[in-house]
Amino acid sequence: MSNKMQSKGKSKKNRKTDEEVIQIIRNLRLIDDVLFEKFMEDAAACEELLQVILENSRLKVKPETLVAQKSLRNLAKRSVRLDAYIEGVEDKVYNIEIQRSDNCNHVKRVRYNASTITINKSEPGDEFEDVQDVIVIYISEFDMFGAGKTVYHVENVIRETGNPVNDGLMSVYVNTEVAEDSLISELMQCFLKTDFEDDKFPNISRRMKELKHGEEDEKMCKSVEEYAERKAKEAAQKAAQKAAQKATEEAVKKAMAEKKKTVEKLNDMGMDISLIASALDVDEETIKQWLEK
Repeated sequence: MSNKMQSKGKSKKNRKTDEEVIQIIRNLRLIDDVLFEKFMEDAAACEELLQVILENSRLKVKPETLVAQKSLRNLAKRSVRLDAYIEGVEDKVYNIEIQRSDNCNHVKRVRYNASTITINKSEPGDEFEDVQDVIVIYISEFDMFGAGKTVYHVENVIRETGNPVNDGLMSVYVNTEVAEDSLISELMQCFLKTDFEDDKFPNISRRMKELKHGEEDEKMCKSVEEYAERKAKEAAQKAAQKAAQKATEEAVKKAMAEKKKTVEKLNDMGMDISLIASALDVDEETIKQWLEK
């Protein structure tokens, strides 16, 4: 930790807290969200990462377009948070995602991200020819497709001929689980290390050193705390949404139970099923099923 932070004269309790945060940082790896977020704020490191994964040493990005944790909204105003967003000099958009947990439909998540990016980058009157290419890099801690490969390139193909169709979307799935004899695999193994320095990845190694041992460590401390607060808020929001959903479901069940009781009473009074259905806004088949039980 820098001398500046150590010299702030905090209480013993706070110093211990700082030390604990520093230890957390020391144990973080690039596959961990909080470290990856800060790592991707460096355009040169981001560019080098893309060059290795896409196997294109000439690939260049526009540093001014780089945004870590970029939020976008689609037409339905549903937001999506991208781990890293950057544009290339060849009019391409790159989205880099990190994923440790196998807890969703990742392929559809990639499609969703790509479509949201496309909508946000389009202007009224744009020709389809002018729609930018979108390349999604999806880095996971597990072999998503289970075929024993470090990298998978997914593209649209014509089923009858096997020929690829260039629709402007490329998705590349990379994982740290499978170790192969390739430069991409070597980079992915670095993602599992708490510290590294590799001449094959000079900018990535430099950025890692800055975050772990340089002037960036103070920012990392703040990032760890902000990350913890954000995750706590997200967990609280999810809990509230589940509680609200459960309450709604219970209310619907209660309302249906009341309708069923009313149906039974009206039926006992001799009212025709069609009239009951019309009065209670319930279809006749449902009423028949209720009365049969």
